[in-house]
Amino acid sequence: MVEIVLENLRKTFGDVVATDAVTMTLKEGELSTLLGPSGCGKTTLLRLIAGFYIPDSGRVYFDDRDVTFLPPHLRNTGMCFQNYALWPHMSVFDNISYGLKLKRVHGMKYTKSAIDKRVNAALNLVHLEGLGERHIHQLSGGQQQRVALARALVIEPDVLLLDEPLSNLDAKLRMEMREEIIRIQKELSITTVYVTHDQHEALSISDKVAVMDRGYVQQFASPREIYAHPQTVFVADFIGQCTFLSGQVENIGELIDVRLPDGQLISGTSTIDEYPFEIGEAVKCAFRPEDLHLSSVSSDDNRVRGTVTRTIYIGTGLEVYFEVGGVSAQALLDPDLAISPNDQIELFAPRREVMVLPEGGIEALKRVPGHPMFPSAPPTTASSA
Repeated sequence: MVEIVLENLRKTFGDVVATDAVTMTLKEGELSTLLGPSGCGKTTLLRLIAGFYIPDSGRVYFDDRDVTFLPPHLRNTGMCFQNYALWPHMSVFDNISYGLKLKRVHGMKYTKSAIDKRVNAALNLVHLEGLGERHIHQLSGGQQQRVALARALVIEPDVLLLDEPLSNLDAKLRMEMREEIIRIQKELSITTVYVTHDQHEALSISDKVAVMDRGYVQQFASPREIYAHPQTVFVADFIGQCTFLSGQVENIGELIDVRLPDGQLISGTSTIDEYPFEIGEAVKCAFRPEDLHLSSVSSDDNRVRGTVTRTIYIGTGLEVYFEVGGVSAQALLDPDLAISPNDQIELFAPRREVMVLPEGGIEALKRVPGHPMFPSAPPTTASSA
């Protein structure tokens, strides 16, 4: 097991910036997820960790060892690709044993008995006992994914890298394999980096989540922290469902008062420690559907008034869509309520549940002194010298 330290990583392809200013520490034995939409840079970052790409600037460390320029086969990582990359002409056993046959320990090959022992142990680990002689076309999608996982693990890597490993599976198989990956990762306590665009998948399996957009890591924290205290509008919008009301800061204290264009006053809290809000600054008030209620909990709760546009019954609740000052908002209410389109509705939001977020994304975060995502130290330029 190793700790992965990324320092100011930047990678470009021509004029396209794939990743930039990536600084974070992936702790030993944890499962860290790189989450974001297509084209955000998450696979590029994974390939920088694997050694398939060399950064334009910055450093990659495994513990205290600088591996920035080491080729993949010298980093002792195991990787599962999105398309599995299995050899169809080989048996399950031969697919899994391939890496062991190439690997050398102190210059020596593994013996046949050692390979047999390791491959059988890997088959047991991924619950494919007795299937070693089958060919790939004889396996289901879930079984093929298990073979790919066993092949990555049989070499006993220090780091396991998974590039959207479940994207080709149906919903039921994704759920089953997700549980298998969690089980295996915890059983082996192996440092794991997992790439996905599925927010539910990321929140359910991860110790830490790095939310990426346009090459930047906008937040790196636990799933609970990401959901409850998003640090940018993008993170709040990408994780779960959120309503955003634009306004201007009117007062700054323990709470932040924001005046909306229709005159309503909303009070909330900042999710960013030491962010330097200013009077008159344009901000977004964000709240989750479950944080809006038909009755107040406290006399100082925020009141949000609007016109109902649509309702959707989902069994466990009633999704109520309503318009506030030209903005579409959403609440999750009791499923038995009789609410119809065009009804006027007044809802209450506890002030501590309303998030006040600056506009500007990562540029706003750079205004916070010593922010962990954007340290003040100048970047180092990659050089093989």
